[in-house]
Formats: sequence, structure tokens, C-alpha cells
Amino acid sequence: MEDRPHPATDATAPLEGPGSRARLAAIPVSLLLLAAAFLTDWITGSEIASSLFYVIVIMFGAWFGGRRLGLALALLSVVAWGIAHRLTGVPFSRSSILYWNLLAELAIYIITALAVAEARSGLDRVHALAAHLEDARRALERETRAVGQLQLQLLPQRPPPIPGYTWEIVYLTSTRAGGDYYDFFPLADGRTVVLVADASGHGASAAVLMAMTRVLLHTARDLPDRADRLLARLNDQLAGALPSAWFVTACVAVIDPRSGGIEYSLAGHPAPWVVHRGGRPECLSSPGGPPLGAFTDSTYRSGATVLAPGETLVLHTDGVTESMSPGSDLFGESRLRDALGASSNGDLAGMRRTVLGRIDGHRAGAPLSDDLTLLLLRRCEPKVSQGAALEAARSQA
Repeated sequence: MEDRPHPATDATAPLEGPGSRARLAAIPVSLLLLAAAFLTDWITGSEIASSLFYVIVIMFGAWFGGRRLGLALALLSVVAWGIAHRLTGVPFSRSSILYWNLLAELAIYIITALAVAEARSGLDRVHALAAHLEDARRALERETRAVGQLQLQLLPQRPPPIPGYTWEIVYLTSTRAGGDYYDFFPLADGRTVVLVADASGHGASAAVLMAMTRVLLHTARDLPDRADRLLARLNDQLAGALPSAWFVTACVAVIDPRSGGIEYSLAGHPAPWVVHRGGRPECLSSPGGPPLGAFTDSTYRSGATVLAPGETLVLHTDGVTESMSPGSDLFGESRLRDALGASSNGDLAGMRRTVLGRIDGHRAGAPLSDDLTLLLLRRCEPKVSQGAALEAARSQA
């Protein structure tokens, strides 16, 4: 690609475009200033430093009109200085001194014109570079915003309805595009696979890795019905496709809505929580294996629990516990435990608001240091009919 000088950075560029009007306007102004300097030099004679008048004119012309105008004013200033000296009639001891003075004045004026023109050209180059950088930043911002919008469209628009259960979901990115991912996959036997994942890195690169993971899941002919087997398959697919130091952490939970049974497995991901009735949060054990794509032939283990009526399953990415205060203090598991315990008696939306409120209060205005995803699944209390309630009261009496 041919390099071409930018008009604003080339001191010898022709006077055309928006900047040409300013350069053309500098010519008559410079000539008027030169005439004023000549008259001042003539009137004052040799009583003051008349060269200063011409230097100011040359600096003005070179700054606003460019190098060519500055050099032209330098020559005209020497001529004006010589004419003013002749008109004042103050002789030098030898005529050669006059010529040496003219040469010295010319050298000073030329150096001044070149230095000022180069300074202005350098400033114009800086401004042009800043404009190019701003254009590039805006283009990158538009592209990142488009990636973020596409990423949101790839996420489920709403969780699948599970009779007897309610959902609350929070998804926040630290940049325009993020690497967190969650998804749902109904199984033929009525169970539901829930996945929460976190791609390494931030921004567009993490969003691309998240999209790759989604494609692998949604193009599979059949998904394993066990959490550990699903993670093992994903790891085999990603391990040979990802560059070095790229990986995905994940939590897979297979939910049986009839029994409340949950089978889960982790790939370098934070463990789930269960908030029991009465407000006691419990962080489950962490069976599983390494992050997806980090190693080939990784094996994964699974754990199991049962969600009783009134209890809540909490799945999250590390953006929850690693939210930082302005002093770089992490939110941590202890604060998450307190937030979950403080909100257990209300509805699920209230729990979501309480946890987010505690995180926002801890951040105190600091930006998110990582993407944040929080999934809450509560098994509802069974509804008791009015007749059954009366029968239970009579039996107790």
C-alpha cells in the first residue's frame, strides 16, 4: 500500500482543502505585519532592536502559512531591514559590515522560519495521529458493541419452564462483550441440563471462545445425560482446537424436576451453592476436573444432591466472588454466603436483588473486574388446598 502524506502534516502541501483557507488568510495578514515592522524600523532607526519586529512577522507567517510563506517573509524581512537602514542614514564603519549584518539577519530569519514551520508541522502530525487513533477507537468500539449484541442474542432469551420451579438470572459483562455463558438443554426423560461457563480472557476474544463452546453444544447429535461425561466430551473437542493458554471453566448440573435430584460436575469452576430452608447456605463439594481445553484426556467426576421444596440452587461464575472494591478487596465466598443467608426468607427475585445489592455495595462504584453470571433455581413449596389444610388441622386437634 502506497504511503501518502497527510495534507495537515506536509508543510509543502498545496494550499487546498479546509486548511488552505487559513493559509491563504495568513498571507495578507503577514504582509500587513511586515509593513508595520518596516515602518516601525524606519521610524525608530537603530534606537531599538528592530530585528525583533521581523522575527515576529516570520514566526506568524511560518506558523499559520507554512514553511514556504515563512521563508518568503524571511527574504522580504532582510530586504525591508536593508531599506530601513538606508532610509535612516546611519552608516557602518565599513560597507562590508552592512553585508555581514544582512547575511546574519537572513540566517536568523531562515532558521526561525524553518524551526517554527517544523514545530507547527509536528503539532499537526500529532493532531492527525490523535484523530486517526480516535477513529480507530470508535471503529473498535462499534465492532465490540456488535460482538456484544450478537453474544446476547446467542444466550437463551428465557430459561425453560420447569413445573414447580422458578428461575432468576443475572448476566453482566465487564466490557461490551464478555466470556460468560449459560445455557439449558432439555433431555428426553424430562430432566434438564444447565451449563454455566466462563471463557478465559475478556472482551471479544472471550466472546469468540464462548461462541465456539455454544456451537459445539448445539450442533451435537446427542448430549450425554451425565454431567461428567458432557464435560469430558467438551474437553476432547476444545483441547485440540484452542491456542495455548486458552480454556473454559464450566459447571454442568443435570436437574430431575420430579425428585429434585441434581447431578453436577465442575471443570475448574466455582462450586454450586444450596440455600436450605431456614436460610442456611451450603457450598457443595467440588468434584470434577481441570478447565476445558487445558489438557487432553482429562477425566471428570460428578457429585449429587437433592433440592428439597423451598430450597434454592445457586450457580455462578467467578465474577461474583472476584468483584473488587476500590481497594482491590475481593467480594469472596464469605460475603456471598452472608448475602444468600440474608435473602433466603423472601422470594427469588428478592434474593437476586439482595445479592446484587451486596456486590454493588462492595464495589462502591468500581467497575466490574470480570464478567458476572448468577443463576438461581428454587424448588417451590407444594401448594396445599384449603380442604387439605382443614383436614390437617382436624387431625392435629
